[in-house]
Amino acid sequence: MKKIFIVFILMTFFSSCSDKNDDNFVVSELVSRWKWVESSGGIDGRTDTPESTGKEIVLIFSLNTYQQYVNDKLEIEMTYHLEEAESIIFGDKRLMIVYENGRKQSFDRCDGKLILYDECIDCFTSTYVRF
Repeated sequence: MKKIFIVFILMTFFSSCSDKNDDNFVVSELVSRWKWVESSGGIDGRTDTPESTGKEIVLIFSLNTYQQYVNDKLEIEMTYHLEEAESIIFGDKRLMIVYENGRKQSFDRCDGKLILYDECIDCFTSTYVRF
């Protein structure tokens, strides 16, 4: 019952966020530096934050390159592209970030935040702020 309630709350929140699929708008909104605020999900429904993990995570999206820094150390660098695909999370077609390793994330931009949804069962939703 707890998971159903959490999903309901998340879906209500996400329905108020931007869902524009204009590629130029999306790229201009995505290309930036993003600082991690929190991640929630997984089979245990936990929430992780910089305070709870001791990790400061920064994502940098350029026009076709993605970089992830953890505690100021570059951990991941790869190319990405945007592609419309069927979402496991939302059950419809959405614009997704597709990384060179095949990983897919759907996303929303809401109130200056970037919300990334890992496209798999029992995966995480992560929130970042532009800085």
